[in-house]
Amino acid sequence: MDVLLREGRVAEVALPNKIRASADEKFDARGLIVAPGFIDLHVHLRQPGQSYKETIASGTAAAAAGGFTSICCMPNTHPIVDSPEWVTWIQQAERGAVVNVFPVAAATKASKGAVLTDFRGLQRAGAIAVTDDGKPILGNDIMRETLRLASELNLPVIQHAEDTRMTEHCSMNEGPTSFRLGLRGMKTVAEASVVERDVQLAQQFTGARLHVAHLSTAEALKAVRRGKRSKARITCEVTPHHFSLIDADVAEYDTNLKMNPPLRSASDREAILVALADGTVDAIATDHAPHAPHEKIIEFERALFGVTGLETGLGVAITRLHREQRIPLARIVELFTAGPARVVDIKGRGSLVRGNYADVTIFDPKKRWTFEAAKSRSKSRNTPFDGWSLTGKVVATIVGGRVVYRAD
Repeated sequence: MDVLLREGRVAEVALPNKIRASADEKFDARGLIVAPGFIDLHVHLRQPGQSYKETIASGTAAAAAGGFTSICCMPNTHPIVDSPEWVTWIQQAERGAVVNVFPVAAATKASKGAVLTDFRGLQRAGAIAVTDDGKPILGNDIMRETLRLASELNLPVIQHAEDTRMTEHCSMNEGPTSFRLGLRGMKTVAEASVVERDVQLAQQFTGARLHVAHLSTAEALKAVRRGKRSKARITCEVTPHHFSLIDADVAEYDTNLKMNPPLRSASDREAILVALADGTVDAIATDHAPHAPHEKIIEFERALFGVTGLETGLGVAITRLHREQRIPLARIVELFTAGPARVVDIKGRGSLVRGNYADVTIFDPKKRWTFEAAKSRSKSRNTPFDGWSLTGKVVATIVGGRVVYRAD
């Protein structure tokens, strides 16, 4: 098909050579995939307060290189994004964003899990969801009240599912590898128990929208499936590192393989692969979490959790899911576009229907390339995929009708 973009919108989609309008600029995409602009539900931009790791400008540049036209940024910055003023600050033009940035605000003040923030005020300022990501909302009563209030505003609640009472001082998944390395391991029940509770709570309120961030265990998937079968509005995302790596890969205390939730067992990964194929998983999200060298190149137990991922998301997905698992390319595109758009109700994005925003990702599904962390547009280099040979490369990223990234 040919696609005509005009004044920041999709003006027409038609068979080749059927669009009669002239264009100021043409992009020859023969042999490539022209997809709706990719949406990442889970990104840490580190501003305000930690611009030595990442800025909104550098993070969105990395996003554009990875084909993402819209990203949802988490609130666990310094200070926490728990007020309408900070939500507004993130969206200001002087931040230098080159893709659309949709703030996710803190669900509780300072993300301490005690006092709810002003959901209505945050939503009016532009917050598209609430979360205490980086920390779970552990208290039953406060999570119930979060879901109740958010349901009245049709606001998604994103949960970092981890019972931290079970994971204190743990640095990887509990299993044979953690035992061999002498590291304290996180039990899978620490994730699954929180998801199970939240699914039950969400079913108490008509319209409650629960989204499980970076789901990583087979048991948590079972709870999500039960919630979906009950017609509750339950969604979930998984990350490229969780569907491509396992805890055994940690092997030599490599801190670029340390993230939270941790890499899980081969059986957990297999359950995730099945859920990606059968429609249970709603979105692929990178959980892009940049850190400076002095925070990662230290002892494994002291290193901070988190890895970068914006520039490798598509390549890892096509390599692991399409080429190896035979998941159709259309399904992978859905997981990057229409799926995440539905999760957080980003209107006018996620598809190329006429009238939608002119956000487009053009990629070559057969292009082979090697990711070099040293050339990343992110300010940080803490990636598990440095040196990986990948298939599937972004050729161009268009935001609002303007090309913001073009491959060399």
